[in-house]
Amino acid sequence: MNDRPLYASRRSWRSLGKEYRVYPDRIELDSWLGRKVIAADDILEMEIRPPFVGADVFRGKGLAYGWALKLDLADLCRHVAIRRRKGMMKRLRFTPDDPEKFVEISRLIMKRQG
Repeated sequence: MNDRPLYASRRSWRSLGKEYRVYPDRIELDSWLGRKVIAADDILEMEIRPPFVGADVFRGKGLAYGWALKLDLADLCRHVAIRRRKGMMKRLRFTPDDPEKFVEISRLIMKRQG
């Protein structure tokens, strides 16, 4: 594993003081449940979503899309939504300090691994 992140999100009130990092081969998400490490080739989808995760059902995303593990205050802020291949909860929601930059860099590592 490479130990130098390409991007590290600053801790904030939205992330409940958690840090999220993008590495060349993975992303790491701090949470109250411990650190989640997701390999780049395990990420199926990643996008920026508006507040209120449950409202995605009414935005045409379907019931499964709203069923996600929220690592921070994703319900209150624009956040990143990830769908992954493995894990008990396949969908994760979290709020990095700059969602656009986090997704942009993450998509680059996803292409490299794909």
